[in-house]
Amino acid sequence: MIHYAGSLVSVRSPAVTGGIFEGFEDYRTATEDDYKDTLTSGMVVFDANVLLNLYRFNSTTRADLIKVMQSLGDSLWIPHQVMREFWRNRESVIDQLGETPKESLTKLDKARQDAEEAVRAWSNRIYLPEGERDGLLTRLNGAFQAVRHTISEQAAANAHPHDTNADEIVAALGSIVAGRTGAALSPEDHDAAVVEAERRIAAKEPPGYQDKDKPDAEGRAGDYLVWKQVLLEAERQPRDVLLVTSDGKDDWWRRTKGQLRGPRLELMAEFRRCTGHRLFMITASELIRRADSLTDVHVNPESAEDIERVETTNAEPIPVDVAKGVVAEIYRRLANEHDSLLPSRKEYRVFSEWIEDPLIGGVLLDYMPAEQAREWIKETELHHNLDALDGRGPYAHLVPRRYQTVDEIVVAACGPDWHQLPDSKGVVPNHCYATNGTDIRSVCWGRESPFDELLAIASRVQDPAHVRPVIMVLQHAPLSDPEYYASVASKAGFDLAHQQLELRPNPDYVGQ
Repeated sequence: MIHYAGSLVSVRSPAVTGGIFEGFEDYRTATEDDYKDTLTSGMVVFDANVLLNLYRFNSTTRADLIKVMQSLGDSLWIPHQVMREFWRNRESVIDQLGETPKESLTKLDKARQDAEEAVRAWSNRIYLPEGERDGLLTRLNGAFQAVRHTISEQAAANAHPHDTNADEIVAALGSIVAGRTGAALSPEDHDAAVVEAERRIAAKEPPGYQDKDKPDAEGRAGDYLVWKQVLLEAERQPRDVLLVTSDGKDDWWRRTKGQLRGPRLELMAEFRRCTGHRLFMITASELIRRADSLTDVHVNPESAEDIERVETTNAEPIPVDVAKGVVAEIYRRLANEHDSLLPSRKEYRVFSEWIEDPLIGGVLLDYMPAEQAREWIKETELHHNLDALDGRGPYAHLVPRRYQTVDEIVVAACGPDWHQLPDSKGVVPNHCYATNGTDIRSVCWGRESPFDELLAIASRVQDPAHVRPVIMVLQHAPLSDPEYYASVASKAGFDLAHQQLELRPNPDYVGQ
């Protein structure tokens, strides 16, 4: 009782709570003991991207991750949806890995041809004796062949068979997941889950809403189907769950300044509400980095770096919509400064200014550290910007100005009576079919440096029934050796045209 102004006032003491985390358990950072306990007495779930990445790792890293998975015993559990995604994507991953060295060898061959052309053009200008020129070309080809041989050897050593009977990864996973894989949802529950996934995507409710651009409902629902199956299994055998993933998207993770801080709070709350237990998440690279302390398995210290490299290579650092907003702002700045490309002497200063800018760096730093943000800006400005200025790539509609349109190139290459045939444009390099109402011819265009590529595409798309094809070389400066290029084109059966590159209003621009 408190005596106040002649009256007795009753004051109720506040209820005693259980501590600072009472009601806020999901904000508590996971400890080493949390991970250890879950690895031994909880449920450990690997998602499909970790299983598929086994094909992308080197042999040592692959063996280390498999050893850790084997050590988990009955703590390991794989949702049916994870296995479904593994089998649906396995062959395409193998094919993709098989194409990577081919792409590298193709680029290497193009670089060799460019280098040969540069040597020949230089030797012609200074009247270098033929024997000395040939000696330089021999040394050049020897260096390229040595690199080519190494790439081919590595590709053969790292090849994976499509035949499941000969696939060591399938054999290893088969013994690991035997008896530890969940059942599929019933057709009714599956359909209901797909509907719920669509609702969550519309509401931006985790997990899975960042898959909204996938073309079909099944694909968009993939992450939620995994989540639903994990929830059901954790209700059936109530245990804490550790989800091991290589998916770094923000519809799973809580992130601060580019650093992963744990599962989204909404996911932890939903898991606790449904199961009465805790949800933890860890990347595959972090699990291997801490394998010696968390498990009884000793791993190669470099394995974590290999996994992290693969995770980083295959990850999109920020959501597509956010990336487009930042890119649009960068391209708007470049256009306002009348500078489509930054000269190298200005790059570092401008990139540093952009890192400090709330509309660029202020957005990027929510998803990645400052140095990674700088590299992201550099890649966007130097690589994607070049594609966009040529009317290619995912950001082509975000540059206010770009180089000549297809119709303008066709007129310059063929004459005022010619125009592009609808839906005939292709890329790498750019090409199309043009007509004057009577005849048809193929038109290819690009910069001087991939001239052999222009010739190759022209050869591939030309039709004997059409009139003589034309190659248009677009340059900021005159051709280095116009007589040589004209001679090469003529011998191959093509006309050659040349035009200065000019920045003009982008008809597809969607910015402000």
